[in-house]
Amino acid sequence: MKIFFRYLFMRLLQTFFLCLAGCTIIWIMADLYGNMDEFLDHKVNFLLIIRFYSLQIPKMLVQVLPATMLFSVLFTLLNLNRRSELVALQAGGMAPLWMFSPFFLFAAIWIGVLGYDLSGPAAESEVTRERLLKQVKGESSGKNVFLNLIYVDSVNHLVWMFGSLDAAQGKAKDVQLIQRDARGHDLVQYFAREGEWNGQFWKFTSLKKVIYDIDGNVQDQKIMDTLELPYVTTPPKQLSLIISQPDQLTLSQLSQYIKTSSQSPERMADYRTEWWYRVLYPFSILVLILFPLVQGARSDRRSAMAGVGMAILVLLGFIIFNGGFLAMGRHGRLPPFVAAIAVEAIFGVIGLYLLAITNGWWWQLHELWKQWYEADDVEEEKASL
Repeated sequence: MKIFFRYLFMRLLQTFFLCLAGCTIIWIMADLYGNMDEFLDHKVNFLLIIRFYSLQIPKMLVQVLPATMLFSVLFTLLNLNRRSELVALQAGGMAPLWMFSPFFLFAAIWIGVLGYDLSGPAAESEVTRERLLKQVKGESSGKNVFLNLIYVDSVNHLVWMFGSLDAAQGKAKDVQLIQRDARGHDLVQYFAREGEWNGQFWKFTSLKKVIYDIDGNVQDQKIMDTLELPYVTTPPKQLSLIISQPDQLTLSQLSQYIKTSSQSPERMADYRTEWWYRVLYPFSILVLILFPLVQGARSDRRSAMAGVGMAILVLLGFIIFNGGFLAMGRHGRLPPFVAAIAVEAIFGVIGLYLLAITNGWWWQLHELWKQWYEADDVEEEKASL
């Protein structure tokens, strides 16, 4: 068993890296075609283009890994079938489930890799991509600098308004901060020329403090040089999440934003759908390899072209329907969880059904169910006597 497992695993590994190289080249060529005009117009040197695409590796993996797994499993099985190696394994008494176990283990490894990639590196890669494209066009990249930002902290009953916020440096200018009670009534309002985050709380300089009574009337006003606010502990990076696109946030940032945001359900549908997509999308690898395993279970070597055509159709169908369901989730037409899992559930059921039919598992389960049902009837008859 160890020799067989290692042999199939290494065959799959070799094919996988060849397919990964091919899919990567296709992805780069397609992306380069879309950005070529910008590169040529601004006379971008070759080294910057190489740097640009090397930083896109995490984002690229999200798009090419499922396709790479699909075709690498298919080509591996077709090569094994071409030399009747799978037939020999089955003739030796090996069950299809054991025969396919190296493929499932390999898929589990890359599910973990893709899950980690989606949790953070892919989102950071998207931010880097946008910044470099702006740099290429001669625009200010504005990394971590946000203008005219409004943030509502519903948990701590705070409303922030910034003229500018540098999330990386923890500094802000033209800051307005409103402290409210649980019913939404203004209690205190601060107008500060500058604000600074010291790692634990905010400190304002050159500020005006306005205190309101219970009816909303101005009760007192103070002009102050500096003021520390130990109870205001919202870090600048959290404040900047409000204008970040869902695909530019890490999984932890998405979780934090969904937990603390007071935006409308329509606005939050986009973020919740993105969160579920990040959690569930890695399992698309396992769903997609079911279809080449169906092809690999057949001993007919003349069906190679049909297998490749089937893989292409399955991949295109998965991408199209997945994009459609996610779009409905992001626009509030479907619950976020349903939108993220729908295509994987549909294709997974179809793949399992085809695999069960091809290997006879369906009929085996049917016979086991009949035996159990008949045994249960016998027990009932004995009990009645």
